[in-house]
Amino acid sequence: MNEGKMKEAFSTYNAKVGRRARSAMTADGNLVMSCWYGGFKKAEANTLRYEEDLSGHTDQVATAFRAHLADALSRECEVHVIVAIAPDSKSSPDAPGGYANCYAREDLVGRVFSFDGERLVVNFRKIRVPESGKSAKGRSN
Repeated sequence: MNEGKMKEAFSTYNAKVGRRARSAMTADGNLVMSCWYGGFKKAEANTLRYEEDLSGHTDQVATAFRAHLADALSRECEVHVIVAIAPDSKSSPDAPGGYANCYAREDLVGRVFSFDGERLVVNFRKIRVPESGKSAKGRSN
């Protein structure tokens, strides 16, 4: 697992994350969460939908992730995304070594559409990244 890359991706949004965390809150109250690349689907024009089922995940990481999702849903705050890519199609994001790479997608901002404690849906829309910023893969715009 690339813990260093994950921490670097969270720091893009000025969010500090603990070891193996899936989410963090920013100082201004927004949620930053890691999303599994395979969980994204095109929903409608300019919207990507992320879906994941957390059933069976009961460790501290999942508990903190659920708390952040419930808070973000109730407060309708913005959600910023870090995309995690599996080393192969059979890997689980929660398994040791569960992702091979990750990166911040500063051009996507979302809201938690639904979360029932197990199943989550977040809708992301593409936004314009300021000229002086970096794109999702670190190249200058």
